[in-house]
Amino acid sequence: MGILRGDRPFRRIVVFSILFSFAAIYPVSSSPNGTGESIKTNFDLLEDLSGAAAEELISNMPLFPDGTILYLKKDKGVGEIDFVLENVMLVAFRDAGVQITQENPRERMPGEELPSYRLSFQIIRMSLTYPKISRRYWLGAKEVERSAEIDLFAQLVDTKSGDIVWVGDTHKEYEDVIGYSMLEKVEDPEYGFTRPERKELRWSRLIEPVVVGGVVVGLVYLFFSNQSND
Repeated sequence: MGILRGDRPFRRIVVFSILFSFAAIYPVSSSPNGTGESIKTNFDLLEDLSGAAAEELISNMPLFPDGTILYLKKDKGVGEIDFVLENVMLVAFRDAGVQITQENPRERMPGEELPSYRLSFQIIRMSLTYPKISRRYWLGAKEVERSAEIDLFAQLVDTKSGDIVWVGDTHKEYEDVIGYSMLEKVEDPEYGFTRPERKELRWSRLIEPVVVGGVVVGLVYLFFSNQSND
């Protein structure tokens, strides 16, 4: 073991390597976007995106005369998530001063006024996903990319003449990055669409055994080195 007695620079390298390895096993935290108190929940995010889509449609439509009754009819949807957009659209039209009904005019009671227009809409796409879960740096905290999209098509029909008065569509999207630790706060256990699939490549499963092995080898080296110096 005498060959190691004068090898102090190499021993320093080993010590620093061990310290670095421990740091790698216990990563330091970072601050991705959206880790503050104002972070949007996944449900809020979808509501905001739905509101933006509804407002764009309304702003592009012809002005409705006072007293207009609008029959709002969904022709196509994508699933449970639809109700978020439907509720937002109801509020948006009412805020715009338009009276809304969702009852089929064919089933109206005798003497009941026929809606002036029918707005038929199709939800082509409405989704919330986590495209990527990773670490920005190997030593950084885990981050989650969130992505939400809405594609909506609508047409306005004069119920008396049957003429198509207006046709429009809209596309809205949103992306951000939040800390992995925030997922429990932004997801809602009541709604499955707020808990998208988490796809992640766990490099730590491959790297940590190598790091731990390096730590053990370094400690063994230091032990025998100290023994030889004694």
